[in-house]
Amino acid sequence: MNRRFALLALWAVLMAPLAGLWWQTASPDADLDALVADTGNWAMAWLAIAVVMTPLAKLWRPLARQLWLRRAVGLAAFAASVVHLWLYVLAMRGFAEPGGEWALIADEALTPGILTGWISLMLMLLPTLASNDAAMRLLRRAWKPVQRLAWPAAAVALAHMAVVHDAFSLAMAVAGIVAGLQLVRFFPATRKV
Repeated sequence: MNRRFALLALWAVLMAPLAGLWWQTASPDADLDALVADTGNWAMAWLAIAVVMTPLAKLWRPLARQLWLRRAVGLAAFAASVVHLWLYVLAMRGFAEPGGEWALIADEALTPGILTGWISLMLMLLPTLASNDAAMRLLRRAWKPVQRLAWPAAAVALAHMAVVHDAFSLAMAVAGIVAGLQLVRFFPATRKV
């Protein structure tokens, strides 16, 4: 199977839950706050999976041949974050005078919970823009540090999730799993004798 086709197929599968959530916004009685939280949870799930694929591959060698799929997972995380932002804007529209949602968004932009969301999105933007073959060729060795911005993005996104979406327990569980799997990086790979 062509790698480009496989990436697109995986990305489509990863985005399917978001398409369902997006579709729900068309309903007049849609609970936008719940949809905002759900899209944020999907974004965090994909981001967490993207950052743990390497240590998982170290634990389970067959996954090592599939690490090239990490790009699609990371792009799905960013796309889910954009959908999360879009739904946030729609939810703010419900609290504002017509056209006044941007003033409300600006008013709360610097509160710790919302600021963490903006920071995480900005940190994810650069790796997203560099997640193509042309950018990899252009950046050469500088490509890897750009991709490592996914780490602080994940950490800040977990803080956002804990504070804004009242998901402290879930955020800590995800943080624990991600941190635990990262410890695998510090141990030598085991070989079969």
